[in-house]
Amino acid sequence: MNVTWLYGSREDSSLVEEIRSIFDTEFPDINVSEIKHWGKGSVNRQYFIQFASHLYPKGAHYEYITDGNIGYFEFHLEPEAGNDKVLKKIGIRLAHKLQDSPIEIDVRNKLPFGTFWTNNWEEGVHDMKELVSKFRDLYDYIHPILCDLNSEVVEVSLQSNLPRPTKELIEPCVNNAEVTSEIKSLEEVMNFNLTLPDYQRDYCWEERNISDLWGNLLKVEDGKAFHLGTLIFHANQDRDTGKWKYDIIDGQQRLVTLSLILWGLGYTGNIPLLNAKYSSPDAIKNVGNSKYVIKSLIERVGNVMDLLPRLLKNVSFAVLVVNDSNLDLAYTFFSNQNSKGVPLSDFDLLKAHHLRFIPGDEGGQAEHMAKKWNAVSQLPPSYKETNSLERVLGYHLYRLRQWMRKHDSQEETYRYVQREFQAAPIMNDIPPFGEQFKFYEKIQGGTHFFVYVEMFIHRYEQFCELKSVKLLRAHLSDGRYAQFADTIETLMFGYYLKFGNQYLPEVFFCISRLMALYRYNTYAVARNGIGVRSFANHSEVVLMVDQATSPTFFLAEMIAKFEELTAGDYPIRTGLDLDEAHGVRWGIYESLRRIFHILLGDVTESIIRHKIVEEYGK
Repeated sequence: MNVTWLYGSREDSSLVEEIRSIFDTEFPDINVSEIKHWGKGSVNRQYFIQFASHLYPKGAHYEYITDGNIGYFEFHLEPEAGNDKVLKKIGIRLAHKLQDSPIEIDVRNKLPFGTFWTNNWEEGVHDMKELVSKFRDLYDYIHPILCDLNSEVVEVSLQSNLPRPTKELIEPCVNNAEVTSEIKSLEEVMNFNLTLPDYQRDYCWEERNISDLWGNLLKVEDGKAFHLGTLIFHANQDRDTGKWKYDIIDGQQRLVTLSLILWGLGYTGNIPLLNAKYSSPDAIKNVGNSKYVIKSLIERVGNVMDLLPRLLKNVSFAVLVVNDSNLDLAYTFFSNQNSKGVPLSDFDLLKAHHLRFIPGDEGGQAEHMAKKWNAVSQLPPSYKETNSLERVLGYHLYRLRQWMRKHDSQEETYRYVQREFQAAPIMNDIPPFGEQFKFYEKIQGGTHFFVYVEMFIHRYEQFCELKSVKLLRAHLSDGRYAQFADTIETLMFGYYLKFGNQYLPEVFFCISRLMALYRYNTYAVARNGIGVRSFANHSEVVLMVDQATSPTFFLAEMIAKFEELTAGDYPIRTGLDLDEAHGVRWGIYESLRRIFHILLGDVTESIIRHKIVEEYGK
């Protein structure tokens, strides 16, 4: 075989076909493109071939490049409109994961890290076997990391090469005081044995937050105290090691960022949070981005030699320490504190609330439940911008639980999810028992709650895959109909939790026909959906489901309910009775007609099938 093309002298079409034949076997996910020329030199001496994979995001590929008499491989991130932010984050993540590897890294097309290559390129390529070998040298480093970015949750420390402590970290001085308060310098805080408890949120600071903090730090003057707010710690003993530590209740975002800044400035003293680990993709991306942002900010300052001692001595905090004996008090601080950070969500508060019900002598149960909660809280969006945890607790179960008590849902009120799913009060002498994991049962604090949520998320994700649900979302997801469709989905989910998908198309028709009465007979409705949800509550659909022992009783009662309402306050029975052939009300009728033209073949009950044909035609 003539292999001189590897230096740029062979250009015939068989070259690419020969490479493709080998790569189809060696690297089945790689697609080899055509030869493309570049530069002003001889076309036989300067060309490149791209090697892309369907597993990678758009703009990410390998290139075999000939430059003069040398052929070598590089991995490129080439941003285009719409994917530049994604590739920037990928480049940052790759750079940090490859920091201890032989891979060289450089900028590309305004990306801080966009070109990656092995440091043996000067050796060139001399035959086909060596071509495959050189590609594999790069591929084996890049490919696993890229595949992990979206498919696997990994655990990383803030910094892999930790500086050695200059002295022992300070452990809590356990005393009888519930809370102690002192002013501490940044250097003193860094000497505390700081840890992140399970109930803490992930690190979420972005470039704006970091830049704001950095701008304030540059104003620090020697000999003048610069106060950076309050830190709240919970002094407690590690179950596994027996060592005492300070769990951070409030101040995580500031302290993690300050730790990275101290590291970037070359501080060699204690930085305990460099041992902190995050497992969620979002936290990992934010940590990686923060390292890059901090590095850039430090490089912009001409002289930072005297900045480090100024920060250590003059930046101060009001440090509140809650004693181990009062975990409830620590939880109270956590629930109410919001110091210069992102407000705690209802789901953050519920996690902390229920973890405190798990006894400390239960081994790793609290940690296990915290990790499971983190996993469900980081699920991708399942419908529009919300994930399954938000849909299940914040919408469907909350509404169903309220409607079972004949209460209107109060989704416009503050902390409504947190209030609804807190542990119910009990009699101390009588242990709770008999839970059946029904959506409306009392919430038992601790492990029961986490299992309750996980079970209903599993049921909800199965529910989302049903044909009726997909059609509802496909044809009624428009903003004008969103609240109407969302309420129908809640009622259908309530039925599904009891009877599964038995006769679900028939149930869909009965529920949507009943709910449409409200919309057909109302000229204007509130955009926040209060009226729609109130109608669903007072129609007592949830109570009908609960009291039915078979789908037949529920369907029969739904038909009777419709007849009752259309004989009284809701005279417009169907969209065909509307005095319009356009607008929102007519649009709902048209959308439902499209849905049931598709679903008609799945309806087996003859009376309901006849009613569908009567209302929407065949």
